[in-house]
Amino acid sequence: MNRHETVVRDLTAQQLREVLASTEALLSTIGHEGGESVNELRDRLTKTVADIRRKLDKSFFEAARQTYYQVRGTAVSVNRFTRQYPWLAVAIGTGIGVLIGRVMSPPTAPE
Repeated sequence: MNRHETVVRDLTAQQLREVLASTEALLSTIGHEGGESVNELRDRLTKTVADIRRKLDKSFFEAARQTYYQVRGTAVSVNRFTRQYPWLAVAIGTGIGVLIGRVMSPPTAPE
């Protein structure tokens, strides 16, 4: 799954959560008012909201699991690389450290 699909999925899930929150607020505002048809609608909406929340939670855990396996795979790859090319890994680490040091250091005034 690419980055764009992940962003779209997260935005959609967030919007769905907002709709669910609005629906729950509406249901609590209505309370027990109305006739038989309103009661039936309230029951159906309550059940649907519960089902959607359960599915959203499931998709969150699946996304977390997928991210865990991606991170684990990356860590295994880095470990393999550093074992095969230890001096190159030291050089890369040193280069990254110098680069971060240059970026983080305060600017010097010209003399």
